[in-house]
Amino acid sequence: MSQDQSGAADAAPTQRVSALQSYQQRLETASAELAELKARDGVFAKVRLALFLFSLVMFGTAAFSSAGALAWSLAAGLFVAFFVTAVLNEPLRQRMEQCDRRVAVCDRLVARCQRDWEALDWKSTRKLLTGLELTEHQKDVADDLDLIGRSSLFQLVSMAGTSVGARELAIWLSGPATSTLAKQRSQAIRCLGKLREKRLEFYSQAQAVGGGSGGPEELVRWSHEEDWLPKRSWLMHWANASAMLAVACVVVAVGWQAFGLSAAAAQGALVVLMGLLGVNFLITTMMLSPAHQIFAVVMASRDSVFQYEELFQAAAWLDDDPDTKKNPLLKELTEQLVHDPKHSAVAGMRSLGRVAWLGSLRNSAATFLLYLPLQAFGLWDVRVLKRLEAWKATQREFIAQWFTAFGKLEALMSLAALRDENPDWCFPTWTDGKQDAEVKFTSQRLGHPLLTDESRVCNDVQVGPTGTILLVTGSNMSGKSTMLRSVGLNVALAGTGAPVCANELCLPSTELSTSIRVRDNLAEGVSFYMAELHRLKGVVDQARALDNRNDLTSLFLLDEILQGTNSRERMIAVAQVLRHLVGCQAIGAISTHDLELADDPELASMSHIVHFRETIVPGSEGAADEMTFDYQMRQGVSPTTNALKLLEIVGLGE
Repeated sequence: MSQDQSGAADAAPTQRVSALQSYQQRLETASAELAELKARDGVFAKVRLALFLFSLVMFGTAAFSSAGALAWSLAAGLFVAFFVTAVLNEPLRQRMEQCDRRVAVCDRLVARCQRDWEALDWKSTRKLLTGLELTEHQKDVADDLDLIGRSSLFQLVSMAGTSVGARELAIWLSGPATSTLAKQRSQAIRCLGKLREKRLEFYSQAQAVGGGSGGPEELVRWSHEEDWLPKRSWLMHWANASAMLAVACVVVAVGWQAFGLSAAAAQGALVVLMGLLGVNFLITTMMLSPAHQIFAVVMASRDSVFQYEELFQAAAWLDDDPDTKKNPLLKELTEQLVHDPKHSAVAGMRSLGRVAWLGSLRNSAATFLLYLPLQAFGLWDVRVLKRLEAWKATQREFIAQWFTAFGKLEALMSLAALRDENPDWCFPTWTDGKQDAEVKFTSQRLGHPLLTDESRVCNDVQVGPTGTILLVTGSNMSGKSTMLRSVGLNVALAGTGAPVCANELCLPSTELSTSIRVRDNLAEGVSFYMAELHRLKGVVDQARALDNRNDLTSLFLLDEILQGTNSRERMIAVAQVLRHLVGCQAIGAISTHDLELADDPELASMSHIVHFRETIVPGSEGAADEMTFDYQMRQGVSPTTNALKLLEIVGLGE
């Protein structure tokens, strides 16, 4: 058996506990730990509040009573205790945030396995796709097949926490399914499928970075922007002069007697210090807002930079496993993210982390009191910005490469979870080149990946070879559209390198074209029929564009096409559209409940006809008849129709 010919027997690494059971166990453990941490944090909050209030009371007592030094000392001690408590509470808060992310990750993983679309938060996922650019053709296919959007294949597959990973995965899903790329990705996904522990930690870290105020695309954009400080070089000169002048004034104010100076000199030093404070306050509030925005983008917090470093460092985990270490795609990503000693993503983020430590003084409760005098008298933010722009000068040309590589790794990590969670899904095999007379899509027990295992009905489906179409007939609600989407969704999965929802699947390098959800546009004066013609024109144009390419086949999926005209003209029009597509060596399937189409000699001559049917169960004791569907695909034209029976069942019969 070749590497790409693995079915259910080779579909996933052996696991002592199934993915869903593992996720549920981890969710229970993380939830219990989070509840315990919240209780401890509540105790800290009460202690902090008590210390703060008592310190205020003692300061008031010392100021308005004769208690003297003892009251001042006690007030100062209480305030120091409040400060120490706040510092000690900060690691607990960080642990709470980490635990909260683990809960969210496990919650999402459980919801994925159970196809619980309400629990899969689409709002947060949609934000990660901001800026995603697809062609109109790709948007149409994505809408028709539920590739991207609420309750979509993307929502099922994606565990991306950052925008670069989410967009990379969306592009893979909506792009052509090419054998070369798919095979490379499949090999990597097989390797990553075994690393469940590492993946869960990776998802949690990615979620932390993605939830920050800065984002990878913002950092990349900043790396190409002109530096802010060189045009305001006087700020650095003033920061140096201000710091030296402040030090001199402090020395004079504190040691004026030791230097034999007068009290007036000390008072003058204090006045200068107040002046420096005022000037630097104005500079901070009126001029340094752009610098603070840069800090928010590049190093939203010291932790976010370290989290980026840890995320990039995740590629080093791959060296621990002999299979992942040898995989060409993962080896290439590891080189860019880890192994280049000067310009790898890890080395770059490590050096940025040193700058971020300096910048984090203003964001931490433990160091804010240190930051205040540094900024007030030495413009600390200007000094941090100078270091930051020096870092950018050395790493500018590599930053975009880091995040491109990371986006690919994050997409592969998402797809690896799909492999781990569905051990009975298979990796497809590929046929290359149109010179093969049997260019076709063939599958055994093909299913709809967005349905649960309990509700999914699988069928053996073949589309092609070239020169033929699959004509799917059947009654309303019998499963025709679901079958078309099953083909399209599995082609999209195959293109990403992921396993597909089938026991076996063989296909050529393929680009999808669809006409399933067609909408009129009253604002633009486009009727439903004209909108459908435009969509079909796009499908034919795509087939023509691929006709001369030996490496890519057009696979079309058309659902109930040309409904907006009479039956006679519809048969003629459908046959003409299909002649165009077949003439371009495209393969595809169309569905219809109009049995007259299946009777048309020209359509019948180029079609392989199958059908879905319903079963009518007579109601007992005057009850209404019941209609059931088994969603099994059978050969030949549908022998039944159900429109009038459905009318009767809903109470609109004669």
